[in-house]
Amino acid sequence: MKTIQYFIAALSISVMMTSCANDLNTDPDGDISGEQLNNDQSSPEKILGGIYLDLRSNGAGGTTLHSDFGIMAIKAGSDLMSNDVIQAKNQHLGMFYNYDATNANNSASEFVWTTFYARIFIINKLLDGLQKNGNDNNKAIKGQLLALRAYSYFYLVRFYANDYKGHQSEPGVPLVLTSSNPSQGLPRAIISDVYKQIASDIEESIILLDSYARPSRAQIDQRTAKAIASEVYLQTGDYIKAAKYAEESKQGIALMTENEYTTTGFSNINNPEVLWGFHNTTSTMSIGNYYASFFSMFDNTNKGYAGAAGIYKLIDKRLYEAIPETDYRKKVFNGAQSNSYTFNGETRNYPAYVSWKFKDPTFFEGDYIYIRASSLYYIQAEAMARQGREAEARQVLYEITSKRNSAYTLSTKTGNELINEIILQKRIELWGEGYDWFDMKRLNVPLERIYPGTNHTFGRFNLSPDKFRFQIPNKEINNNPQIKQND
Repeated sequence: MKTIQYFIAALSISVMMTSCANDLNTDPDGDISGEQLNNDQSSPEKILGGIYLDLRSNGAGGTTLHSDFGIMAIKAGSDLMSNDVIQAKNQHLGMFYNYDATNANNSASEFVWTTFYARIFIINKLLDGLQKNGNDNNKAIKGQLLALRAYSYFYLVRFYANDYKGHQSEPGVPLVLTSSNPSQGLPRAIISDVYKQIASDIEESIILLDSYARPSRAQIDQRTAKAIASEVYLQTGDYIKAAKYAEESKQGIALMTENEYTTTGFSNINNPEVLWGFHNTTSTMSIGNYYASFFSMFDNTNKGYAGAAGIYKLIDKRLYEAIPETDYRKKVFNGAQSNSYTFNGETRNYPAYVSWKFKDPTFFEGDYIYIRASSLYYIQAEAMARQGREAEARQVLYEITSKRNSAYTLSTKTGNELINEIILQKRIELWGEGYDWFDMKRLNVPLERIYPGTNHTFGRFNLSPDKFRFQIPNKEINNNPQIKQND
């Protein structure tokens, strides 16, 4: 079981780290015993809590790098591979911006892979244990585990395989679905089979979570599962389901105010739009290094890598210029000239096009936001437009854009022009939140950083979308004879 042992090795680091902090009832090697599940009915919930904690912790991907801090690192890294997010210096997450991360021998390729497969392994162990014990009271736990597995495979297949459309029969990623697997490892399942499993898991999750009232936004509930489903179905082109789940997920959720959007709304899990995230505290931050965190990397106003070390995150000049002056989302970016900015009682000078979107008034203890309701407006609008329901799509787009831009009027565009407008608004709204590169890959949009007046830095090159695929990390290739490498 060489490949699974690799997963276990990475997992053990994470689970042991979590166990020290949360007193999780797990074996020292990261395994879950049947006796444990039988004797301690709170054990599945404790272990599930450990999975959520792992996914926001330094070392989630089995490395000691400060760029390895779970979901937020991976979302941030993906956006740095897009046209819209720029990093000023080649340090830390810079391996994503300059595409070194795609190479099999790069640490990023390893920690993206391990972050999710390590969690998948323990999810499978827990699911197997729940099935053996036949405890109906664990319905909500099973629903969350299935949603987490779907979410994990959704990221893995988009990083390590080609886009779904036109490539369904090509190699995806190994589907590890039980805690018992062949001794020689598993081959890569084809892309369509990976997506079938993702759809199966998330659909079952939605059913199981029907009456689940979560204790906090750190857990996945049915609304969150539907949000994940909407994005999955947009990816596969099932636009009816994508629109349906996006509408159901965002229903009744208030949008952020201008003050929330422009001050500290992105570091506060109580932001009204947050569907899923993690509330950081002094205790949870002590698990990893404070500097190995999202706000250290993306908050240009703080004393972390972005603010103090000048590893600034900037907006692409073209996208900045596409934001109307009447749109308050433009306020979270600097313009074409260097400028001073005051936050938390401190005034600093900043370069052109720097971001002030992600501001944390604490010492890197700001909350992590994984999914906001805003994303669902664009999923629903695009899915409706692609069904030919253009009037409805324009209305959904108007509902959110008019909140951000008081001068915005209902679009009159049709066809590809309407879809392009939806995608542009999505890029503006969700800048730095981990959506753009995946959309570029899905929509076959090339990387174009060389243009007149470009403000791109050490990653100044152009690439075709066929280059938007990570190689399988060398550790997996070396330990799994069944797996074949990407070109």
